Amino acid sequence: MGWFPEGHGWLPLWQLFVSSLAIFNTVQNLFGISLTRRVYSRKPEQVTPLHARAFAAWTLTSAVVRLYCAYNIGHKLLYDLTIWTYVIALVHFASEIFLYKTADISVGALPSCIIASTSLVWMVVQYNFYTR
Repeated sequence: MGWFPEGHGWLPLWQLFVSSLAIFNTVQNLFGISLTRRVYSRKPEQVTPLHARAFAAWTLTSAVVRLYCAYNIGHKLLYDLTIWTYVIALVHFASEIFLYKTADISVGALPSCIIASTSLVWMVVQYNFYTR
């Protein structure tokens, strides 16, 4: 197995890229809260080191699932689980923006929303191609 996924198309490479971003986010959440406070910019005082570490655990979990999917893109169950990581992320950020009003559609939360929605749509549209 090489460094780059061997699956067809760009989706496996995208999953690898998104996993890499998530691993970076995990590390920054373990060692500081400044970037996490930017995500929850409407109520940054609610972001604590405990919250950041819990967010790091979720982020690392999703990164691992997406990383496995990148290298095993044709595995239906893994593909389905990866889709769910994006659904959960979108529900989380949408609820923080619209329901709890802790996040804003800004530099902090917007990239996560764009990545999750783009990935979700891409995976659903390409479902039959990769899971045949």
